[in-house]
Amino acid sequence: MFDVLAYLFEQYRDPESFDDRNLLTHQLEAAGFDDEEIQDALDWIESLCTISRDSFSVADDAGGMRIYSESEQKRLSVEVRGLLQFLEDHGALSGGQREMVIDRLLALTDDEITVPSAKLVALMVLWMQKAELPILLGEELLDAVHGEPTMQ
Repeated sequence: MFDVLAYLFEQYRDPESFDDRNLLTHQLEAAGFDDEEIQDALDWIESLCTISRDSFSVADDAGGMRIYSESEQKRLSVEVRGLLQFLEDHGALSGGQREMVIDRLLALTDDEITVPSAKLVALMVLWMQKAELPILLGEELLDAVHGEPTMQ
């Protein structure tokens, strides 16, 4: 799934340009992706699109520290939580965007939640919102797309 997400990010500047799921599926099949990973990726993106930014906007106004629940701590490693804190502290993610990333990470299986996958999820959340990235942090997140493969 992550390879499909990375491919979509690289090929489409505007996430709204792939609103025809059937056409996009055919294009991804032609690019060599198998049907299961295509459908998983498109379902994941569809879930991301249905999340209202307003649902998490209260986190943008919060002034306190984010405390992770026990179940979140079990699923999100210290490194992943540290990455999210780093991105928020340096202006790459707002509180609401952080919550969206957490939501999308928790939709993955435990073995899929890694630092590289968290970078890609953060990048996808920002891309879908057409958010601007600070240059140096953007390069850090782009490592998930251009660096070593995140998942097979």
